[in-house]
Amino acid sequence: MEIRRSATLKEQAYQAILDGIVSQKIQRGQIYSEQWFADSFQISRTPVREALLQFRLEGLMEVLPNRGVMVRTLTRRDARNTFELRAAIEGFCAANMARRHAEPEAQRSLARIGEALERCREDFSQEGELFIHEEIIRFCGNPLFQEQFDNMRTRINIFWWNVIQAEHRRDQVYEEHKAILEAMRAGDEAGAVDASYRHSRITLDVLFEHFSFEE
Repeated sequence: MEIRRSATLKEQAYQAILDGIVSQKIQRGQIYSEQWFADSFQISRTPVREALLQFRLEGLMEVLPNRGVMVRTLTRRDARNTFELRAAIEGFCAANMARRHAEPEAQRSLARIGEALERCREDFSQEGELFIHEEIIRFCGNPLFQEQFDNMRTRINIFWWNVIQAEHRRDQVYEEHKAILEAMRAGDEAGAVDASYRHSRITLDVLFEHFSFEE
């Protein structure tokens, strides 16, 4: 594993560890030491320690005293809790966008979402797909919603790679996002909530089919 030095070492260590978890180069159930990560990334242990602390606060790492850390096994309950929370937050925020759709700032936000949606249709990416969710939440302006979304972002990233590999899922995601956007543009609060809930529900169903959980 390699580490890039364009951001802080802690941020880069965090991303490198996340990439390792997603690619399964860092495996669940295996114990790793801070020194192992530091040697792998060719950096000191301090940024590694800070990155591992963030993973622990997010509930994705277990600390084993005097032994090291281990990637926590995600359960079906973890997945359900994550996507139910996302649906609750995004449903409210989508309704807020619909209610305020005629405001100039809402129009600009809707335009950004529309542009991101079309970019994803041409060149699908995790960054582009997540931007749509982030923009809906950002426009609401509630820092607690943003904090909760940031806290579950890593779990969503881990699950995302398994969901998006399902047959036809990319086309389905486009249509689900389009339905949310159209409802918000039309000022349809109930429709925006329903479309947002439907997107999270379908994503969770697909995840249960394609992700290997331990009960």
